[in-house]
Amino acid sequence: MPEWKNSSLKDKTSYSLHGLRDAFISEKAIRNEAKGALIVLILAVGHGLPLPRIAAVFLLSLIPIIVELINTALETVVDLMLGATYREDVRMAKDMLSAAVFISLFVSYSLCLLIIFFF
Repeated sequence: MPEWKNSSLKDKTSYSLHGLRDAFISEKAIRNEAKGALIVLILAVGHGLPLPRIAAVFLLSLIPIIVELINTALETVVDLMLGATYREDVRMAKDMLSAAVFISLFVSYSLCLLIIFFF
């Protein structure tokens, strides 16, 4: 079993932060979703929401980033396994991953805006 499998919580946290940093550097979508999270957070603070609602907006705004990280990781694995070969089933799978990101963006930011402006 690889050594990293049984590493400490500190090491695992370091690996996670490294992955987040790599994704932020290499993926424009992650950077855009981070900007979106910042915008709704600024709106929440600017509207004087109480801290629990600001926290809810912040946590909701992380959902698209989480889904995008999963999307990016899966697309990377598929590309590494299959190379540049076009396959219709792979296209469909990647489109479904993209749809998951799209839906997470819509749901997350819609809920954020509802919390900010209507609750």
